[in-house]
Amino acid sequence: MRIVIVGGGLAGLTLAHYLNRHGLDVAVYERDTSIGAREAGYRIHINSTGTSALYAALEPELWELFLATSGMPNDDMLLFDERLNPRPGRDKSATEGIGVPTDIPEHLVVCRSTLRRILHLGLEKTVHFGAKATGYRSNPDRTVTVLLDTGETVEADVLIAADGINSALRAQRLPQVKVADLAARHIAAKVPITEETKAKLPAQLFNTFSLAYDSDHTGLTLGPLERSNPDSPLVKEQDQDFQDEATKNYALSIFNSRVELMMPDAELFAATPERLKAYALERVASWDPALVETVRLWDVTTVQPLTLRSCVPVTAWEPSNVTVMGDSIHAMSPALGIGANTALRDAHVLGGELLVVARGDKALLDGIGAYEEAMRGYGYRALRMSAAVGEKVIGHLPLPE
Repeated sequence: MRIVIVGGGLAGLTLAHYLNRHGLDVAVYERDTSIGAREAGYRIHINSTGTSALYAALEPELWELFLATSGMPNDDMLLFDERLNPRPGRDKSATEGIGVPTDIPEHLVVCRSTLRRILHLGLEKTVHFGAKATGYRSNPDRTVTVLLDTGETVEADVLIAADGINSALRAQRLPQVKVADLAARHIAAKVPITEETKAKLPAQLFNTFSLAYDSDHTGLTLGPLERSNPDSPLVKEQDQDFQDEATKNYALSIFNSRVELMMPDAELFAATPERLKAYALERVASWDPALVETVRLWDVTTVQPLTLRSCVPVTAWEPSNVTVMGDSIHAMSPALGIGANTALRDAHVLGGELLVVARGDKALLDGIGAYEEAMRGYGYRALRMSAAVGEKVIGHLPLPE
């Protein structure tokens, strides 16, 4: 059974590790030209759902490297107003995972790019860069031909779309899945954490993730990442690019606002990073000085605008040997910080089903159908919960029916 994964993000690479570790034939095709070709996102929250998937997939040394480069903050997730007065605490139960191991904190914070680099280790011959899938053909012999933008084709018995919210494969396989603009916009940036900058940042924001917002739901977040063991010998064994990244601490900071209160999209997405930072400073100028200082500390080279979008749940479909995972099927509001964990859960569940199929204990479509049924349950539940919280604290639109 030859398995092809399209998309070398966290979910796709975690699944590839799991399958590879159990001796299955797997290949990954990724549109990026290399593992460090672009900024692969910012800092993310990983709970025990995510750590369980990673623990099952990774060899022990890679697991220890993951822990060494992760942050382990206290698990507060606090809300404030624009004057840094505390708002009522939020229910954290929806942010907690369902997995093991239990000898590490429930809530870790991770650099998405560093984790992606870790997941590439050991898969150097499995991942093919510079290859974007544009579609596929289903063949009479029950195989699939994957079409690449290079003009090349790849044959597979199972094709897995892990290529994100704009997935061309999902659009072909499940054209009924719609992606909704939630009518909120973000300007995201990194704040380097040094002794000097830490002294200038609000101390009460140094927890898992904090959000200050005003009566219009215009907000500013801070999510610190302080690596637990950057001096680990495992880090020092890696190449210089890995070391340079994995030994730096930073915080993710996001200015968010409803689309009607933000500069027009044509201006927002054409603006320079300097202009975006200046705009965010203008918008928070009357807020608590410590919050203003947070924006002043933004590293301008990391500033970028983002659109909040979400997949819209659909009813069950008949399984085939082409399936979907991660943001390609349940991209969600970031309000709960569980999107990456849900995608990693996909890798864990789908990997387990494919292993059962490979052992001959279940038919292929039965295994994929079992995964898809489970994924629609937990994935769409997470998507809906995230949307509901986002309405309340970010002020974005409700999820379309």
